[in-house]
Amino acid sequence: MAEAGIYKNPIFINSVTHKSVKIAPVTNFSFAAKLNSVVLVGQEFLEAAKYYPVVFTKTNNEDIVPVAILGLRNNENMFVDKKGNWKEGCYIPAFFRRYPFILASNVGQDGSFAVCADSSYDGFGKDTGFALFDDKGEQTKEFQNVVAFLRNYHMQHAATQEMIKTLADSKLFKDFTANITLPAGEKIGFGKLLMADETAISGMDEAKIVNLVRTGYLAVIYAHLYSLSNFRSLMAMAGAKK
Repeated sequence: MAEAGIYKNPIFINSVTHKSVKIAPVTNFSFAAKLNSVVLVGQEFLEAAKYYPVVFTKTNNEDIVPVAILGLRNNENMFVDKKGNWKEGCYIPAFFRRYPFILASNVGQDGSFAVCADSSYDGFGKDTGFALFDDKGEQTKEFQNVVAFLRNYHMQHAATQEMIKTLADSKLFKDFTANITLPAGEKIGFGKLLMADETAISGMDEAKIVNLVRTGYLAVIYAHLYSLSNFRSLMAMAGAKK
């Protein structure tokens, strides 16, 4: 998806080459300013649903992925201002919070991953920030926290894929299109979206409903459905900005 483009020059991090490297925490989100959607993991739905429409879409490979809609127009994230500040009080998706770090497959080692960082990030290799490794070449506490966050994100991504497979296998998705007309008359359309099918859910047998409750999937589904009203908030923001 387009979000991957925020990593301009990802490199593998190691304790030899980067023993003395420091990385400043991200405070400027200009790198996300032209992304009008971002992928979510299921764990984020309840929080993200308070601020963004949370919908499902299909990749070119026909994989179903959940995304938060951040803007109505192409190349516009309405939650990042001209100074790179994220809209105050709004949830920042984990995809962006992990930047400039990312996990990548560790070539030659089955099932393992290595930590990468975007060396083009302005805060990479600066005098300020936190060190990645100590004098002994061991990960610092700060870097350990980063690695733990990345691993948790990876696990949550896998769990989200399993959830989507369960919902798709149960035929709980339906197509929908969001056609929006702004106060000034500008028309915007979102096609090829998916949403949870409440009719299909209500028609499930009791055992399957119980399973959705026990897995937490039902809560995720209703957070998604609740979030669709946030399209109105985006319309108001887009109209004011226009």
